[in-house]
Amino acid sequence: MKRLNIYLLSLALCGAATAPLQAAERTVSYARQGMNVTLDLNWNADNYGTIQWQQSADGGATWTDIPSETSPTYNFRISAPTLCRAVVNGDPSCPEAQIERLIQPVTFRSKIAEIGSDRVTISLSDVDFAGAEVTEYGFAANLTSLARPTTRLNRVKTGEGLPEGDSFDITCSGLHPASDYTIRPWFRTADGSFITGSVYTVTTKAGIAWNTEDWIIEKDRIRPSVVFYGDNAPDNITILFGPDRDNLTECTPRRLSNNVYNGTTANGLQPGTDYIAVARATIDGKEMEIEKTVRTWSDYSTFEVDNTSTGVHHTIKWDAKKTLVTLSSKNIPNVEYPRMCRVDDETILLSYHGGSKDHWTNSYLSKSTDNGQTWSAPLTIYNCEESTFGKDYWRICNPEMTRLANGWIILTVVANGKPETNRNCKVLAALSKDGGETWSDPIIVGRGRTWEPQVVQLPNGELELLVSSEAAWWEPRADNVCQEIVSARSTDNGQTWTTFKRASFKPGARDGMPVAVVMQGNQGVLFIEESVNGGVPPTLQHRALDQEWDTYDWDGVDDNRRWRTSLASGAGAPYCIQLPTGEFVIAAHTDQTGSVWQTCRPQIVMADNTGHTFKYSSKPLAGSNPLPYGTGAYYNSLFLKDADTVWLLITRARYDGSTRKESSIVMLEGKVIQTR
Repeated sequence: MKRLNIYLLSLALCGAATAPLQAAERTVSYARQGMNVTLDLNWNADNYGTIQWQQSADGGATWTDIPSETSPTYNFRISAPTLCRAVVNGDPSCPEAQIERLIQPVTFRSKIAEIGSDRVTISLSDVDFAGAEVTEYGFAANLTSLARPTTRLNRVKTGEGLPEGDSFDITCSGLHPASDYTIRPWFRTADGSFITGSVYTVTTKAGIAWNTEDWIIEKDRIRPSVVFYGDNAPDNITILFGPDRDNLTECTPRRLSNNVYNGTTANGLQPGTDYIAVARATIDGKEMEIEKTVRTWSDYSTFEVDNTSTGVHHTIKWDAKKTLVTLSSKNIPNVEYPRMCRVDDETILLSYHGGSKDHWTNSYLSKSTDNGQTWSAPLTIYNCEESTFGKDYWRICNPEMTRLANGWIILTVVANGKPETNRNCKVLAALSKDGGETWSDPIIVGRGRTWEPQVVQLPNGELELLVSSEAAWWEPRADNVCQEIVSARSTDNGQTWTTFKRASFKPGARDGMPVAVVMQGNQGVLFIEESVNGGVPPTLQHRALDQEWDTYDWDGVDDNRRWRTSLASGAGAPYCIQLPTGEFVIAAHTDQTGSVWQTCRPQIVMADNTGHTFKYSSKPLAGSNPLPYGTGAYYNSLFLKDADTVWLLITRARYDGSTRKESSIVMLEGKVIQTR
């Protein structure tokens, strides 16, 4: 037994042991009386031996085996203080290990006290935490239609310590008007115990909320936008805007369709500056006011730029044995589109889409807490097959994650609506403030039939999203449509987004699958894209930080804003990352070997720190092993595991003619090596 921990309610309560544990270690933990408790012995490939769970009724003087409890997990319902231990016998070289847990029940009662349009108040009484030190508390909530497990509801911290007295309220704020929510209170104690209260389903009242899409936010102007949710929209909505609460000017709102109210544009603003927006309305005889801080776009013209070209002096040496490590679950069919995001030194998130109905039906998320050695069972982030949320969509696919400077994770997806109109098709974003454990309700970034959204964060914190869009051609003619790349921006970490603007277009082609990088040295933003039917290899497009994207039709001729890579002509699903050394690693799938395009194989090439000077092209999975005829590796992505290690993430699929037999998410490891 190399490592041995016990987890309570899926949260660690003790540190890892680096040597076998021989004497019993006792930790006091807490759980709500009458609730199910799960004790989980952290059993992995490094552990061996037999397990026996025991219970003591006399403070540990004597112990009794719990019948049939010989697995790493022990479940029970707590009604009184319970002393348990896990006894593990290995072999003579690994002495018996014992780890004890005293589970103390805590008690409290709760009820819904008040329901508003954007908040719900939970009243707690008869609170007794049995001497536990409460370090923080709050509420957990998601839209009921998402069908999230109650243990995975989005958690919001509302306070630290335990309020004085045995009665207090928890305010669940930031909710959406006229929506059904699943809500529960939670507490965390100093020992790490996570305690949850009763689950409630509530419907918030009609009201106004800030629109999350179609804002104007530029260096010198802002146009605020409000939406009414509910029946009988009021005519008296007022929008005010200014530098602070004492200097607000009314922005006369204009009512649009779908109960959207756009204020007049405030001009002459200062770049990178916070402003206050306030909206007021009388709804069902009650006054309602909401407030929001909005920051203008930064002026990047003053940023020092290092445009030095440093050449290509490194390449990737891929695993010579072509060892493909499977990362996805066998329980999910039709998996595709792998993406990774690092949370911290040991934690990595893996996303992909799949499902039984169609390979683009649902979006999934797995987590590794040991730097990629093992992975959790996948969580269904969006479910089109079972949740009521999914009834409005054919597919929710292309999950992509970005870690923001404040530690949040933003996850973007495409939701193809029913019916598949531009109004019903959406780009959605969800935010996690706890490393991917829980996620916010979906935020609408923009609309239109789109694919492959991705977010990057600029030096001053602004976000830019790039996404493939068919919207301009979709509804007039939903066959053989063109495609362009459009962008939206946010200055509040993904909670509010601007109107989509064109970022790339080649007439007659399908510019798509953009993957962007904020370049080192403040050189700007660079994204790679495929151009289906464009007759060219994947191309790179660049803008300086203080520039806008080139919205003119690209004529196929290389220039300083858009140029070809050295990848094979027609190579699809390109991806790129920048190494700490400055070079770009670029990947795409090419060389179809079967009757369908999903039998392509990856091609890799290096570029210098400006995205030019391509060298060291390679095909790390060339040949029949491990990809025999009819097997492909497509929708590749790249993940920088550390400064010296690159992972090539792959959708591995096998076809019998044109019929898909299986697919999985796999990884090939490569090492960064110096070439001079």
